[in-house]
Amino acid sequence: MGLLLHSSGPRPILMIAKEVYALLRDHIRSYESLEVLLLLRRERTMWTAEALCAHLKARAPLIDSALATLVRAGLVNATDQTLQALYTYAGDDPARDAIVGSLDRLYRDERIEIVQLMSANAIERLRTSTIRALADAFILKKDNDRG
Repeated sequence: MGLLLHSSGPRPILMIAKEVYALLRDHIRSYESLEVLLLLRRERTMWTAEALCAHLKARAPLIDSALATLVRAGLVNATDQTLQALYTYAGDDPARDAIVGSLDRLYRDERIEIVQLMSANAIERLRTSTIRALADAFILKKDNDRG
């Protein structure tokens, strides 16, 4: 795993593996997603969304959104039961498990820096989205009536 020096401003914040940075940038869009992923990895048991809400003291819509994102990313498995889904950590890939384990250690040891990095990622996603929307607004379309 290569290391990436992440900084925001004049002083370096954190030495972080490129793979961990990519995981945060590409798949962890909220603090709830981070907390759910790390809890499921640590516990390695089946959880209902309701139990996750209670354990993390978070509202259901936030946990539901986090679970949907993590399932789409392949980081969490969902098993449909008769009345509700059960969620487990998808730890079958040793390389990815090592990356999530590194993230877990960093979050435990450097919580503020990870939160700052997540905030910077969110701002970058917003900037990129705004630039795309602005560019799309200026796309010239051929007028079919004028041929």
